[in-house]
Amino acid sequence: MLSELAREAGIADSYTDYFGREKIVSRETKRAILAAMGLSAGSERQAMRLARDLRAAKARAARSAPKASAAFIPPRADNVWGYSLQLYSLRSSRNWGIGDFGDLARFVQTARECGADLVGINPLHQLYLTNPTSASPYSPLSRLQLNALYIDVDTAWRKLLGREAPVSSAALQAVRDTEFVDYAAVADLKVPALRALYGEWNASQHGGSAEFERFRTAAGTTLRETAIYEALNAYFKERNADAYGWMQWPAEFANPNSSAVARFAGGHAHEVRFYEFLQWVADEQLAAASHAAQGMAIGLYRDLAVGVDANGADVWRDRAAYSLALSVGAPPDALNTQGQNWGLPPLNPHVLRERRYAPFVSVLRANMRHAGALRIDHVMGLQRLYLIPHGAPASDGAYVQYPLEALVGLLAAESRANHCLIVGEDLGTVPPGFRERMAQARVLSCRLLYFEDPRGFPQDAVASTGTHDLPPLLGEWPSLPPAKQQTLCEWAQTPAPADGGDCAFVTSTYRALAHSPARVVLVQMEDALLQREAVNVPGTTTEQPNWRRKLPVAVEALQGDVCFATLAGAVSEARPRKEER
Repeated sequence: MLSELAREAGIADSYTDYFGREKIVSRETKRAILAAMGLSAGSERQAMRLARDLRAAKARAARSAPKASAAFIPPRADNVWGYSLQLYSLRSSRNWGIGDFGDLARFVQTARECGADLVGINPLHQLYLTNPTSASPYSPLSRLQLNALYIDVDTAWRKLLGREAPVSSAALQAVRDTEFVDYAAVADLKVPALRALYGEWNASQHGGSAEFERFRTAAGTTLRETAIYEALNAYFKERNADAYGWMQWPAEFANPNSSAVARFAGGHAHEVRFYEFLQWVADEQLAAASHAAQGMAIGLYRDLAVGVDANGADVWRDRAAYSLALSVGAPPDALNTQGQNWGLPPLNPHVLRERRYAPFVSVLRANMRHAGALRIDHVMGLQRLYLIPHGAPASDGAYVQYPLEALVGLLAAESRANHCLIVGEDLGTVPPGFRERMAQARVLSCRLLYFEDPRGFPQDAVASTGTHDLPPLLGEWPSLPPAKQQTLCEWAQTPAPADGGDCAFVTSTYRALAHSPARVVLVQMEDALLQREAVNVPGTTTEQPNWRRKLPVAVEALQGDVCFATLAGAVSEARPRKEER
């Protein structure tokens, strides 16, 4: 009965790995996953009852599930191009050591003037202000709120108080001049300045403004609970440097509905409102950056991470929705022979079904806000996730099925309601037939020059050279096999990169990529500025400056950069805007 219960719970008996070998899932792995999903069975009778209950629950859910239909496609989003960038990497003469929403608005304007129709950015999810060096946007505190370190502090001060922020010019110059983003130093400057802004503004507004109150009302309990989490985290961090999140707090605070949490929130109301205030300011500034994209066919192209940190606010607020004894990852493949464990707890598919998928829908709505397109990281998670029991090696995980048709139906509905194009990051181990199912739903596929011949890309695809986990074009070139190098040069009609010829090589390659059938072509900013190092090196932490590299050219100077301008001209000529054709 264990195997039958596991199958009803969606746990696959086996899978075919990257190398074509069948991997049988052990009974121990099945037991551990069942237990983590709240489906432990102490006897055959209990296992039979659980299996029967699961069958009935799935049948009920199937009858009421939304019918799948097709991902909104903007009317002019055909044969277009844009840029992809890491927001933190933008340099400018006015930011506080990290790219911010003001820089994003300026970059969007520049991109629009160059003929681009979208700007893709890294996930903007909320990270830990109490631990700013934990900077991966793919391991956030919350996927429902924004990263407050992206707030343009000067603009916020001028808009709300009509004057400049009080900060040392020498300190600002020091963080601007660093080779890599110094998150700790940035937070040490920004957080006090934002606290001072809130204090003065709150006093002058006698407790708030109509716009702020409307934002708080619309955001509802999610905003308040996340703000309480942040206030608690700051409180306990001051008293214990090792208090990273709710798992390190005293036990009575681990439950958001406890009387201890209620007393804290009541006694620290000013602090809680400060964190709500940060989200209001961030949302207003992201809206302004989105407004700068008017005239583009798509506009801002946001990114939704596959999960959240187990110690963060989303899990603390709604622990029952997550299987905390499991981690999302990937089985062994050519690049990661031991498999991958991403350390992110999965949403429990059975709880999702019971709640009519409300946690999934809320995440979609939050990340479609102020966006013309949304990238779904590891989109195969709509059908299955590779889950690893805690304490087990990544190779001892199993695939668990998710309610694909219901999730696709909801994704399509939210896409249409929010006029948001959907892109599915479908790289890695893809289930048979999955890409075809996504194509039916008009979810655009991600296709990479490094792995495929662009002439064979489907129309409903986003084409790029690589990803944030791979080196830029010039950095990847030396590792390509000679045959691949020759094929690439012949296809792009360009000589191999050499001293003084890097810009010509990159430009020719992108000009050729722009002639692919893909609906969208993305120019990576690291390529446009002839960078060689990857944004992130998977499997490393402090060994590499992951999520910290700054671009070498300030946003104000981009149009004066020869290679940036040459590349933009070449791609824009190959993909003119619809009204220009």
